[in-house]
Amino acid sequence: MKKYLIFLSLVSMLSAGEIVSSGEVFVNGKVLNKTTKIKHGDTIETKSNSSIRFNVANEAFSAKSNTKFKLEKLGNKKILNVFNGGVMAVFGKGNHGVVTPNMTAGIRGTGTYTLVKDGKTYFCTCYGHTEVGAHGETKNLKATHHNMVWITKDKIKATKNMENHTDSELRILEKMVGRTVPFD
Repeated sequence: MKKYLIFLSLVSMLSAGEIVSSGEVFVNGKVLNKTTKIKHGDTIETKSNSSIRFNVANEAFSAKSNTKFKLEKLGNKKILNVFNGGVMAVFGKGNHGVVTPNMTAGIRGTGTYTLVKDGKTYFCTCYGHTEVGAHGETKNLKATHHNMVWITKDKIKATKNMENHTDSELRILEKMVGRTVPFD
């Protein structure tokens, strides 16, 4: 009985959604405040010198300045749609995807970082397995510790340079949902 109550408390905490922010952050066009709850269907936007970190059930997200993204749900699939800026995400088990103006990625239980900048997308499979599609081409990205690509107007190109995210940030997000990064 005691284990069951601990499990229910943990599920309740994860579902409630912890939100940590600084600067100007908007949810569905309204200023984020203490009573705001973020859920699938919401659009989140950070302005200059702003950031947000939050979880929705077994997923956690982090965005820095000048970022706009939407958490969508299509049937049983949960989609992170990044319009501009950078979003780090950790996903639990289930059917997930990441979409940008020039890329789609299928995801199952992994950590990613997505940056949309100057008409290009940088995408990092921080750990796990993703399938990235763009321009009629598909690339499988497997990683125990970061596998990155740039998607330009006409190709998917591998890169060795990590852009704008760290292992420490991944650890914080996984901790928010009661997990640890697999590379530790």
